[in-house]
Amino acid sequence: MKLIIYTSIFLIVSNFAFADIKVNKCDNIKDDRQKTSCLNKLKLQAIKENSKKKINIIEDKLKKTHKKIGKGIKKTEKGAVNLIKKVQETQKKIDEKGKKIRKSIDEKVSNFFKKGQNKIKEFNKKKK
Repeated sequence: MKLIIYTSIFLIVSNFAFADIKVNKCDNIKDDRQKTSCLNKLKLQAIKENSKKKINIIEDKLKKTHKKIGKGIKKTEKGAVNLIKKVQETQKKIDEKGKKIRKSIDEKVSNFFKKGQNKIKEFNKKKK
């Protein structure tokens, strides 16, 4: 009976002793989403093992990954803002050119009608 108890205690203790978490397991993963999920799984294992040192190491790696993701988002936002500014500038230029073209067309059309009215007046004067 004592042998069974000692054996079971030895097996339980050896499980905790040899259940070593490889903290660097997720370092080679390049995709940030997969890396985050891998680190979260490692963190759960470290919590089960009650290893505060490993939990702190994993949390630091998670923070770095989150900062990296945040930097990518900031770059994307800056790019979108710059694109919007360029579109607005182009739109203003197009509007200005359109106004100039409309103005010149209006002037030409009004000159054309004035010439036509003057010719009609001259023609009427000649008839009288």
